[in-house]
Amino acid sequence: MSVQREPAIRRPAHPAADLPERPRVVKDPTPSAVDEQPTQLPTESTIRPVADVPVTSVVSPAPEAASPVEKLSEQHNVRLRPSTKARLTRGVDKLRYETGDRSITISSVTDAALIEYLTKNGC
Repeated sequence: MSVQREPAIRRPAHPAADLPERPRVVKDPTPSAVDEQPTQLPTESTIRPVADVPVTSVVSPAPEAASPVEKLSEQHNVRLRPSTKARLTRGVDKLRYETGDRSITISSVTDAALIEYLTKNGC
């Protein structure tokens, strides 16, 4: 009389082994796509050489200093003393609480302070 038993220690199955197969996606041609003519590839006679293509210069507008629409987009790596960073964080939190203005951030205060300093020193 022998009994069929499961092994006490067995290798676990892969987690994805129990997942069902992916359903096959078959796209039915839409009526509008069937009515269209096939796309024609350009021929050598329709392709213009690079020398014939007009060159247009790209001129970017000059950035205005302290413009209200100018975004703070660049990150500058600066080193601050921990005590200065803590004061700055507390000051920003206090300003946000007192004014209710959530647009006040560390970067906006730093930006305003730098602009004020540079203006004061004639830079």
